[in-house]
Amino acid sequence: MSSPVRSAFARLRELLDGISPPDGLDHVQLHLGESRLATPAIEPALLAEPAGWTRYPQLGGSAELRAAYTGWLERRFGVGESLGDGRTAVEPTPGTKQAVAVAIALATARHRGAGAPSVIMPNPYYPTYRAGAEAVGARPVFYTLDRPGDISPVEASVHAAGGRAAAIVVCNPGNPRGEILPSDALRALAKTAAVAGAWLIVDECYTDVSYGPLPTGYLSLVAEDSVEPVPHLVLHSLSKRSGAPGLRSGFAAGDPASVAAYADYNRACGVSTPAPVNAVATALWSDDEHVSAARSGLAANWALADELLREVPGYRRADAGFFLWLPVADDEEIARRLWREHALTVMPGRYLAGEGADGTNPGAGHVRIALVHGEPLMREALTRLRDAQAPATTAGPAPAKER
Repeated sequence: MSSPVRSAFARLRELLDGISPPDGLDHVQLHLGESRLATPAIEPALLAEPAGWTRYPQLGGSAELRAAYTGWLERRFGVGESLGDGRTAVEPTPGTKQAVAVAIALATARHRGAGAPSVIMPNPYYPTYRAGAEAVGARPVFYTLDRPGDISPVEASVHAAGGRAAAIVVCNPGNPRGEILPSDALRALAKTAAVAGAWLIVDECYTDVSYGPLPTGYLSLVAEDSVEPVPHLVLHSLSKRSGAPGLRSGFAAGDPASVAAYADYNRACGVSTPAPVNAVATALWSDDEHVSAARSGLAANWALADELLREVPGYRRADAGFFLWLPVADDEEIARRLWREHALTVMPGRYLAGEGADGTNPGAGHVRIALVHGEPLMREALTRLRDAQAPATTAGPAPAKER
């Protein structure tokens, strides 16, 4: 049995262990996707009711919470009709890390037989995709979409897996590269999943973390009957939409059978949402103003990155999200140097990817930088990053001059 996938954050802690940052500089965390771009207005009384913490949570969430899910889905994706006629169902999740792992486990359980089932997933990736697959004995098969409109790498991965797969995992917008999949690509992915006999697991946690036009949601295509019928789960979370990861609150939506399979598992073996968290989540899913404020802050941060990093070799805006995926010569060495000399923590890209069939790791030679702080701190951090000339050791263009 292969060793379990280790947390990228644990690997980063080990990488920096024993290295001290310089005196006189405050530490700025750029390795963690924890948004500080807007603070949602959470009524403290909603979390303070003792009875909510001394009673078992209601299975399936409160009626108010479920109404908040469907209200947001209708506002955001225009799927009121498919929710009303039963084509789309919803179920609370304790965040999405658990939900994606459970979805992969359920899909894999349907494919027991000769050999390990395959789970097709992006590379670079959210590490839980791989960890969830390997935990249930599935074989991760990677794809890399360098052109988001071209899903031929997914088709090639399915072919490499023998034409069958337990699940195809999609992240839209992507993490860490921030690519957006157009509607035609999502339709093509559904066809590929249908031919492969796979569940389609669509991680849309970053769908509202955008400074431009909002990405198309998979459920919108389901509602308009323009996508191949296939078992599917679409995952959403308050961790990114509302900058509230501590709530551990999200939901799964999809075809009724797949949602019911997740609900049955989670209600028996998982974690139901406590009543106080239900109440806060209801308020957040019902409010779009704090999301608009965060999107404005994100747009300002990307404009700031354009201003300060435009001469850094390899700098490129992501299409969505708050992660800058920056090419460097050696991602681990740059991470150590930025911590040792500039009190910045960034995530080495190799920790967010695996070796493909050709033996290369597509994350190596990149660092992930989170543009998640308010303007003054973000300006300070990006100025340090620029002045560090982190990409100066990359091959190719000459380094930017100090200024």
